[in-house]
Order: sequence, then C-alpha cells, then structure tokens
Amino acid sequence: MNIRSFLLGCALLCASAPLAAQVAYKGQLYINQEKFTRQGELLRVQLRVSYDDNILNSGETLNFTPVLKSGTQLKALSSVIVNGSEREKYDKRSSAFAKRLRRNVAVVTSDKRHGTRYFLYDTTVPYAEWMGKAALYVESEERGWGRKPHVYEDCVFNSIHIGQAPGNSDDSASHVGSSENGTAARQSWVQFLNPTEPDVHEVTVTGTIALDDNRHLCEMSAQKFNTAVYDDINSRLSAELRVPGTTVDQLHIVGYGAPIGNYRTNEERSASRALSLKNFLMTNKVLGVDGLSVTWIAEDWDSIATLSGRSDMKLKRAVLDIISTVPVVNGREDEIEHLGGGAPYAFMKQYIFPKVRRLSYTAQLLRRGVTTDGTVNGDSHAVSLTGLVATAQNFTVGSREYNDIVDLTARLFPDNAEANINAAGVALMRGNVGQAEQYLRNWQTDPRAYNNIGVMYMLQGNWAKAEVYLEMAQSRGVKEATEALNYLRNVK
Repeated sequence: MNIRSFLLGCALLCASAPLAAQVAYKGQLYINQEKFTRQGELLRVQLRVSYDDNILNSGETLNFTPVLKSGTQLKALSSVIVNGSEREKYDKRSSAFAKRLRRNVAVVTSDKRHGTRYFLYDTTVPYAEWMGKAALYVESEERGWGRKPHVYEDCVFNSIHIGQAPGNSDDSASHVGSSENGTAARQSWVQFLNPTEPDVHEVTVTGTIALDDNRHLCEMSAQKFNTAVYDDINSRLSAELRVPGTTVDQLHIVGYGAPIGNYRTNEERSASRALSLKNFLMTNKVLGVDGLSVTWIAEDWDSIATLSGRSDMKLKRAVLDIISTVPVVNGREDEIEHLGGGAPYAFMKQYIFPKVRRLSYTAQLLRRGVTTDGTVNGDSHAVSLTGLVATAQNFTVGSREYNDIVDLTARLFPDNAEANINAAGVALMRGNVGQAEQYLRNWQTDPRAYNNIGVMYMLQGNWAKAEVYLEMAQSRGVKEATEALNYLRNVK
C-alpha cells in the first residue's frame, strides 16, 4: 500500500469526528487531515471539511474556496458550494452566480436529517516555488435571500508542509541539517518510541436522579420510565465516555421508595420496576448481566429517619421512636399517621418522602487509552497506532513519508505519550522548535520525553537545561542522548 492510499484510508476511518481541526466561517467549518503533496509540476491539496447541518438555512448557499498566500502572491484553488436543503432555490439563482463561481464546481447539499456532514476536498494546481512558504486561507462566501453576499476570510494554516509523492522524492528528502525554521536536530539525536501497553485505571462516577423533582417520572409507563432513566444516566456519563479508551465495566443502580399505602404492594411494584429497568438496560446493550445490577428498596425508612431527625417537624422524637420500635409489617406507617392528629405524617408526606424517592447509581469505568495493538477500545476497525508506526518504519527515518505518518499519529492520538513524543522528534528534525514544544507540553515530567526535551532546549540555546534533561535520558540508557551530549559539550 502506498502512503497516499494509506493516509486516505486513515481519513475515511476517522470520518466520524474531526481531529485536531482548524476552524473557519465563524467557527462552523472544521478543517483537518490536511495534506499538501508535490507531484511533478503540480501541487495536490487534500482536506477534510466537516460541518453541522444547521450551518445554513434551507435557501442559503456557502461558497468554500481555499487560497494559498505568500506575501503579495496568491493562488485561489477550486471552490466547493455547500447548499441549503432546498436545492431548487439555488438552481433559480445559478445565473446570478455565473460570473463569480468557477464552472464544474462541486456542490454539496446540506440535509438536516443527517446531523454532522463532511466532504473530502482534493484538487491540484500548477506548482510554484513560493508555495513552499505559503499559508492556507479559506474564503467563505455566504449568500442568502434578501441580503448582499458576505465573505469571511480565515487563516487555517500559517504554514504548509509540502511532501513528495511516492517515487518522486528527491535526494534531500531525508536530509537533516538547517531548516527555514531554524537549526534542525540531527537524526542521531532524536529518540523515537514504539507504542507500549498503557496502564488501565478505573474511573468511578456516581449520581442521583430525584424522582419527585419531576413528578411525571413516577406517572410514566414502565417503557417511558426506563427510557428516561437510560437517557439521564447516559447523558451524565457521556463526558467520561468521550475520552478515548473508556468503557463501562460495571453499573449498579439502587431505587429508593417511600410509603404509599400497602407495604407488600410497594414491595411487589418495586421488584417489578427493578426487573423491568434491568431488562431494558441489557436489551439496549449497556452491559451484560455480570456487570449490571438493579435493586429497589420499597420503603427507605433509614433515609426517612435521618431526614426526620434533621427536620423541625413537631413530635419528631416520637416519630423516631416509632420508626425504631414498630416493624413495618406491624403498622409502623399507621402509628405515625395517627400521631398528633396526623400533623407529623402530613409534614413527612410534604417534605420528607419526596426527598427519599430517588435512584442512585455507581458506574465503574475502565480507561485503557490504547490497547496492545494500538486500537481504541480494542475496536479492530479503528485506526491502529501500532499499525501507523509500523507503516512509518517502512520508510527512512527523516523522509517526508516517515515524518508525515509520525505527525499524523499525534493528531489521531492526542492523549498518547509515545505519539506526541515521536511527533516532537519529527518537528525537531524539521527545525520547528515551536511545534515540538507544543507536542511536549503535557509530557514535561514523563521520563520517556527527557531526550527530546533536552534536544528542544539545545536548539533553543538553553544549554544548561538541555544538559540536565539529556543526562537524565542518558542515565536511562537512551543512546541518542549520548550523541546529543557529545555534540553539546564539544561546542560549549
């Protein structure tokens, strides 16, 4: 598989969400998976552009045009039109656009039934030398009924890295030395890591759903009640589950009720409700039977006693005495109801019982990050970090193909230490110290990053810090640190 096909495959696998995206058009267009490739006398530009369907009203049109700029030189690329859902309105206005839009322009129609949409942008233009130092802008021309067109211009990439197409790379592709960004690190100084098995750690999420705060919950049918509980718990766990590698391992739900008439009837209803909720959650594949438990306490007298003791209810000591001495099956509720002319019981019905009726849950989540094969959550269809690294190793370290793939790993796995440390190494060999610093920012205390941090400080001219980090890396047996230290000490 050549590198172009491989990267395009990665883009398709990641089509569900924009990763490390740049934004344009009022923050509503997300642009990522950028690739600029020199193909003989042509420059090929590839982008992934994502957007939500509410970006346009049905009768509006957005003209998306990437533009390369360097100083006074610029080159507008092919346009793509994003239409609102009523396509015929655009057709009626097409003659008005004829003088402004290129012919044979791709058209993407927004459809609000599908939520988030995207298109893969791929075009070629004649290559000019100034493009190697160009920035990429996006001009977004917004047109709608009854108002003049408005153009938004956004700089999405301050600089672009132009790679060579496979088979067209020149002799300098793997050269490491000076760079237009500044002094570049030698290949022998930079350490590249292989993905390792990450630590698995548990995350505990607890919560409570008050049933009487929203009384219609108690009045719902079993199906609607179960759906409402499922949606509530799912929304509360969604932030944690969005972290790559996080799965639900166990979920424990306990329902708590308050006295409503006959105790034995309450017990039967509670058992039925617990079983119904558990079956619903299992049917919706929240968890299997081993990791899911749903129980229900028909009348939570422990909580009733605690809340009553903290209240300003009259005769609360007498109430607490009845709770502690009279069994439920022997008429505990009746005893309280007849106490003090019913005033304490009326107080409990209004202020105590509503607080008791609730669902509490405890979710045990496992956060694996990346598995042994490098896939998120062990999904064989996901992009594999190990696979990316293995593919990169088919090319010479420092070549454009190798660098592009290693840089891609940090974009696809932003929370992975090895991916970021390796991408920092590529940035150092390119002389892009600022980008290397961004990749290493979250790994300053990670011993695996010490070598590349030391090289970064060396390129910044901070030799004291460079020597400290390189010595720490050398003590861990990193041979690249010895190479960098020898150079550092010879030039000091």
